[in-house]
Amino acid sequence: MITLLQLDYFRRLAATEHITQTAKELYISQTALSSMIIGLEKELGVRLFDRSKRSIRLNQAGRVYLQYVNDVFTALENGRTALQELTETAEHQVSLTVGSPQVWLNMIRDFRHQCPEYSIKQHSQTLDGLTDSLRRMRTDFVIAGMNEVTDPGFEHVVLKTDRVYLCVPKSHPLAARDTVWLRELENQPYIDLPVGNPWRAYCADLFDRAGVTVRRVLECDASIRSALIDAEFGVALTSSSAYEVDMLRPNCYIPISDEFTTREMALFWNPKKYLSRAALSFRDFCADYWTKKA
Repeated sequence: MITLLQLDYFRRLAATEHITQTAKELYISQTALSSMIIGLEKELGVRLFDRSKRSIRLNQAGRVYLQYVNDVFTALENGRTALQELTETAEHQVSLTVGSPQVWLNMIRDFRHQCPEYSIKQHSQTLDGLTDSLRRMRTDFVIAGMNEVTDPGFEHVVLKTDRVYLCVPKSHPLAARDTVWLRELENQPYIDLPVGNPWRAYCADLFDRAGVTVRRVLECDASIRSALIDAEFGVALTSSSAYEVDMLRPNCYIPISDEFTTREMALFWNPKKYLSRAALSFRDFCADYWTKKA
């Protein structure tokens, strides 16, 4: 008989394709993990992994089976959440994952004012982690650029279109300009965000499209970027959303003129995940919020 424990171990190993790492994450021995997987394969009568002395890889049969195993755990999680909703024992909470939480503060604040009975649990995530957090149903929603969540099975609603701004200290030669072109940033000292940050990846693509090479002088957390710009360490690109909340004050914001420097921001969710009343209310609020502001 196949057990849920076997299925859980199988999907964990399918995600990593690494016996040692998976066994460590599960706090079991490699031998115990291997025995579980071999037992599952015997029950099914088919190998799920291709093995060599140094590696293990999910094969075609494994990929097919994994889809059904994921559906099993999705159904179980949805059932648990639905029962909690039914008995009203669950906290009325929305889980939200974003790359740059600061720029969405006003929207989150206004939702809380409108629906004070619900709370929001916010997570930050790297670019690669945005899709994964939805796929593994670790979050209700992800807010990201349209090209940053890559699974076509997810659903979304476009919230707004961001423009790109250059942020410079007040003493900078470009500070008095009404607009600026990306090509004018060639070899400028540039303050970047850490590798993996969605905004960093987006800006790198813009520089590539413009054929521009900036001189990265610093990598830092978003929270201290404004102080470093003000101290004249360099310049940075930011978004109209950040401009609206003046996230990089006291510096100057200058719109970028290049026509391709717009970024559609959307709210994504996995249709396989059960959405609570709080989550559904948040989704409807977000769509309506930006429609009214358009």
